[in-house]
Amino acid sequence: MNKSQKILLGEDEEFVARSYIRKLQVEGYEVVHARNGEEALELLQKEKPDLVILDLMMPLKTGFEVLQDVQKLDAEIRKIPIIVASNLGQNSDIETAVSLGAVGFLVKSNISLKELVLKVREYLPVQ
Repeated sequence: MNKSQKILLGEDEEFVARSYIRKLQVEGYEVVHARNGEEALELLQKEKPDLVILDLMMPLKTGFEVLQDVQKLDAEIRKIPIIVASNLGQNSDIETAVSLGAVGFLVKSNISLKELVLKVREYLPVQ
């Protein structure tokens, strides 16, 4: 059996986090949950996930700050794909996130759990 791929979810809203975690686990992914930006940065370095799903509006550190801080880390961590999932959907927010290294941007209110999984699979094909 293949080792399941690990996803770090940076999401402070419990309801959203629970539904994302449940769906991703059903799809066979291991999910590590960070409830704020500082925890997301710590877990990113400790767990070395295969992919990160990151909210922008979180306590302690925003997703934008996490993206900036990731740029200062070693190359192994910088190459982990980060998909932003946020209710901020302005073009300026998307451009900023992408300029800081995000590989994708999902507007939470506009996507289904199925679409979330499809986006994850773009970067983590099923093994």
